[in-house]
Amino acid sequence: MLDKHLANIHQQLRKLIMRRFFFPLLGACSLVFILTALPVRAADRIYFNYGPLDFSISVDSLEKFAKEGKVEPELALIVNRISPEQKAQLRNVLNSRYQFSSVLMSRFFYSSFGQRFLTYLGELIQVEGGQNGLYGIRSALILSTADSDGLSLINFLRKFPTNIRLNTKRIMQQFQEVSALTSKTNALVAALQETNVQVKKAESLIDFSQFPNLKEPGKFSYSQQTKKLRDANRQREFILELYLPKVPNGEKIPVIVISNGIGTKLDRYEYLAQHLASHGFAVAIPQHPDSDDLQQQAFFQGLSPQMFKTTAYINRPLDVSYMLDELERLNSSEFNGQLNLQQVGLFGNSFGGDTALALAGAQFNFAQLKKDCTPKKNLVKLSLLVQCQALELPEKTYNFRDNRIKAVSVLFPGSSSLYGEAGLSKINIPILWGAVDKDIFSPLLLEQAPAFSWLKTRDKYLVVATKLDHLNLNFSSLSDLASPDQNVADRVTIKEPEVAKSYLKALNLAFFRVYLTNDSDYRPFLSASYAQAISEDPYNLILLRSIEPKLLPKKSK
Repeated sequence: MLDKHLANIHQQLRKLIMRRFFFPLLGACSLVFILTALPVRAADRIYFNYGPLDFSISVDSLEKFAKEGKVEPELALIVNRISPEQKAQLRNVLNSRYQFSSVLMSRFFYSSFGQRFLTYLGELIQVEGGQNGLYGIRSALILSTADSDGLSLINFLRKFPTNIRLNTKRIMQQFQEVSALTSKTNALVAALQETNVQVKKAESLIDFSQFPNLKEPGKFSYSQQTKKLRDANRQREFILELYLPKVPNGEKIPVIVISNGIGTKLDRYEYLAQHLASHGFAVAIPQHPDSDDLQQQAFFQGLSPQMFKTTAYINRPLDVSYMLDELERLNSSEFNGQLNLQQVGLFGNSFGGDTALALAGAQFNFAQLKKDCTPKKNLVKLSLLVQCQALELPEKTYNFRDNRIKAVSVLFPGSSSLYGEAGLSKINIPILWGAVDKDIFSPLLLEQAPAFSWLKTRDKYLVVATKLDHLNLNFSSLSDLASPDQNVADRVTIKEPEVAKSYLKALNLAFFRVYLTNDSDYRPFLSASYAQAISEDPYNLILLRSIEPKLLPKKSK
């Protein structure tokens, strides 16, 4: 949910960078617009420095330029040095208006997640004296969305309670880091693609057209049932969706658990559950009450102060283990004793990936979190906004390892700071790690690739899909923040390409066949050759067992 809103922000940021909006005023003002996901406005004046220069411009002069195109003397030094096209772009940014619910905006930015985001942003947009601008930004956002004119850059500035001082140096650094991230990620993907080609050449030549099509449904029919579970020890109730294949009596059924991301419904990966069930797996999807779609709804309805509760870091893995306990208890009476609950697989998406890693043996790394969760860090790795909430937990050793889980498949988890190298190195079971190259929430270069490289387990696979982003495969948008009067057609929608679904179905089927049922016939599918064979432009696949250290960013001291 949140990912998509922030994604829209960074997509706009990239566009501005590509158009060379690096001159001081526009760089600063547009960054305000972009990083708040919205536009900017000030009190009376905006102060900033550029090199040895320290000067200010008035909001009045910006407004005249926005509305009339008139360039006051204080703006002339900057505006007259840009092209007519850039002037038009700048005026468009200043004049753009958005309608959001001020009530929902207030709830969002008063949540710990929203406040954390504004604290980071407040290091860029400061008040006079160089103090963090958190409170001023929040006030201006809420007041401007309540205004009949809606949220705009000028309106935001008008509602800001004091004059603004832009941390120009940090803003320019932010621009440069985002720009560099794009180019470095492209270089990493190119290197991984070249490695994929070389690995494929070393593999045995296989004609996959002669093999079963793993994208197609299997031979088994299946049933679906919903169960309500209650953990009396924790006074916790949650729902379980269970997909059961109809296999011959006496035949054991391997079990796969699906753990969803923040704010998602139980049926988010229904297509994957159905696919795996048709191939003979029982699939269990537990509700995660602290962080599911109902928790999200409660937040936006004012019934909860948080979009997801910090307790989710603890409750999610405990829910999975309790669910497995209950399935064991019911196995003989309801499932004919057919469920194999000693060979369990686990698929986790985004925050669900963090859950899967915890159950695989990863442990929280509070020292790493403290190091990374500081406003002095940048906003390039937005997944930190989620990971850092774990610092609200009591600082102690948490061990959620469930030995019944024998293999995990994760899709762009946020884990490099949450677990760090020390935490991830504790995992010793097979892992299929999925990532995408356009992920601005959990970047491939900064988040996914380093975390994968820290795994010490012998059987690990990195799959990277090109031209896809985190949002294609995960959350809904922050359309809940939009005004009820806003045209539905104007709200952001991001569809999941069918090819992405087919990749997930095929690769997870192969992975769990190999590591849950010990079916060696499926090993050829876990190869660079197979990844290339099923790739469909422009969403090409890369599948590797390791990453050369030289391709990864250097560790910060």
